[in-house]
Amino acid sequence: MDALQSLLAIENIRALKARYCRLLDTKGWSGFSALFTEDAVMDVSQDTGNPPITGIPAIIAQVRFAVDDAATSHQVHTPEITLDGPDAATGTWAMQDRVVWQSGKSPIPGIASITGYGQYHESYRLEGGVWKIAALRLSRFHVDMHPA
Repeated sequence: MDALQSLLAIENIRALKARYCRLLDTKGWSGFSALFTEDAVMDVSQDTGNPPITGIPAIIAQVRFAVDDAATSHQVHTPEITLDGPDAATGTWAMQDRVVWQSGKSPIPGIASITGYGQYHESYRLEGGVWKIAALRLSRFHVDMHPA
């Protein structure tokens, strides 16, 4: 892979993560589901206590459970993207999210909203000329919980 191809791949992965945040916050679920490989793995065990989940339907169900009844804002910053070959890459993103649930809809008893700080750790795969998320792990450094 030459330098131009590498830069284009990195930029396409950045655009993929931007779509992830936009579609998550606007709840564009069909577009959001298209961002993942069929065998994608999502690990949000630090938040949920549940083991990692595999496959688009399970990922979408988990995300919708967490945010369908909430106004959200997900921001990612300072990506560190490494190309592992012409069709594979890894990335780490600093993240901050704000989640404000509708009254009585929070999955966290007694909590109305959260502001989280941490990192996304991801792997990507090029499929049919399109970069997709193959694995995602969310690690949080801190979560501010705001009572109901």
